[in-house]
Amino acid sequence: MLRKDPLIAWRPALAAAAFQVAFPVVHRLRYASPELQFATRKVARPATIRIPTRHGEVKALVYAPPDPVDRPPVHLIAHGGAFIARVPEQEDNVARFLASEVGAHVVVPNYSTAPTVRFPVAEDELFDVYRWMRSATYGWDGARISVGGASAGGKLAVNVALRAAEARIPLPVALTVEFGTVDLSRPDSSRTSMLEKPVVGRSLMSLVRRTYFAGADPEHPHVSPIRHPNLADLPPTLVLTAQHDTLREEMSDFAKILEAEAVPVTYREFEGVDHGFTHTRPVEVAREAITLIADHLRTAYTPSAQPPAEPPTPTIRRNSLGMLD
Repeated sequence: MLRKDPLIAWRPALAAAAFQVAFPVVHRLRYASPELQFATRKVARPATIRIPTRHGEVKALVYAPPDPVDRPPVHLIAHGGAFIARVPEQEDNVARFLASEVGAHVVVPNYSTAPTVRFPVAEDELFDVYRWMRSATYGWDGARISVGGASAGGKLAVNVALRAAEARIPLPVALTVEFGTVDLSRPDSSRTSMLEKPVVGRSLMSLVRRTYFAGADPEHPHVSPIRHPNLADLPPTLVLTAQHDTLREEMSDFAKILEAEAVPVTYREFEGVDHGFTHTRPVEVAREAITLIADHLRTAYTPSAQPPAEPPTPTIRRNSLGMLD
């Protein structure tokens, strides 16, 4: 029998359940190509661990760097899936690359999603995972934790950093946001693309609203972190988006706000591609994007980069479309 949150209506709950069934198939056919594995060293199969949260234990995949070193850094990835799918394995190519090339542990939690739960359960779980990682005796350096995510996971990663600031605990040393949604207060009619059938269409956004965000206030800063009053507290942030992604404008706006708040931010828009470009062809775009993530984290993990004596001057990388001018 389908388990759903009582505030989620049956019709969208059934649609979400169908999405959950279809997503792993789509992942295997479109997003799991060996061509997208860029790690140059062998990384062992990830361990599966259980992490306590206020909503119960959450399973997580843990990738270890191939070379044993004393207290390596660790990166928390919030996977994507429209706040509905639960396929942490989709981050395998990114996680392996970071373990191999950066020498970091990578933790990918299998957080709860709709229709079983709704906002803010996933945000709670991931923040609790972050707090656990800071004190865990798993061999990594609890002072060198970064957070990132793609699509829905990008929004959740931003939430982790902002909630750390709210709780007055140490923030992650770096944040990455890949083709995420950070503004649910934005009308879906404003999310446009040159493509006839973009990956994130209005029907998918409608399903997200009617399931995971059922009953939530879209202007609440935990629902739409772009509205959070403390964005200036965010750590150095990498924002990646795509020319044809319907979430491109809110990613651009997010980077502009961070720039105005003097947050060190690097922004990159990839031409000719849509949502999900770190996990699909063209291979060259995926490789460049994942390399940017690795470079961003490697810089943040360097001891001389923590903490800066003065707030660094924001770094904005503009693309050929002139974004952020």
